[in-house]
Amino acid sequence: FMMNQSDSEEISTGTIKCFFPFKGYGFITREQGKDLFFFYKHLKNEMQIFEGAKVRFVINKNKGGKGPFATEIERIG
Repeated sequence: FMMNQSDSEEISTGTIKCFFPFKGYGFITREQGKDLFFFYKHLKNEMQIFEGAKVRFVINKNKGGKGPFATEIERIG
């Protein structure tokens, strides 16, 4: 099973480390690798997010920006 994804994206899982709702961003602790930044706008289905939630997401390896960040975030636990 291969998802249609480019070389600049990969799917991963992790846990919400912190979320700042008034600032609109937070960080995800990955099972492997460094913590990952995310924007609120990248949460699927306007879901409620909380620290400690298990999530699945796509890592956007944004070559031109400030480094990788999470998109298409959905809760899995």
